[in-house]
Amino acid sequence: MADRARSVSGENVIQFISTYGVWVVAAFIALESIGLPLPAEAALMAAGFFAATTRGIDIWLLISAGILAAIAGEIVGFWIGRTFGYPALRKHGPRLGLTEGRIKIAQWLFAQYGGRFVFIARFLPVLRNIAAVLAGANAMPQRRFYLASWMAAAAWVVGYGLAAYLFGETFTSLATPVAGILGVAAGAIVVALPALLLRSEKRLLTKAERGLAGATTRS
Repeated sequence: MADRARSVSGENVIQFISTYGVWVVAAFIALESIGLPLPAEAALMAAGFFAATTRGIDIWLLISAGILAAIAGEIVGFWIGRTFGYPALRKHGPRLGLTEGRIKIAQWLFAQYGGRFVFIARFLPVLRNIAAVLAGANAMPQRRFYLASWMAAAAWVVGYGLAAYLFGETFTSLATPVAGILGVAAGAIVVALPALLLRSEKRLLTKAERGLAGATTRS
């Protein structure tokens, strides 16, 4: 009886994830793209892995919904930045983990790299949240922003979603010890990216302050 109850419970969980999982992930991606500190990357990878190991999610529906959600979030974030600018970022940013220092770093990177920053920021924690708002606050031309952000959204969703899906397929076909080692390695890589970014935050802030001060002096 207990085994049957656990089986029914497991089926209910799979049914719930297969029904709502794609849309929950899409919501996370859209809200993170606007600026909220949500684990969209982890949710996307978990859903991709789940799609391969249980077939409870259609991987192509996940990728399509993820791309559309990222694009929608980027558009909203861009227009928030265009409408309210830096004063709103400085006022409300700390509540979302966007400290004054991080705003300066992102501002300097944007000034240095423009559209390339918008593309690269999609793959970096913290910066991913602020890129669209920052582009709007800097009055980046719409077409340039849309091109860079939409290309980045597609590359990020397809790259992370398919990587997790392929890893899930490999995971199910390998012996448990090997799969465990690969799982630990993949987790370490995901954790290492934000850790490296935080480690270099002080160095980047120093460069940003110098760069922004120099730009102010020249103007």
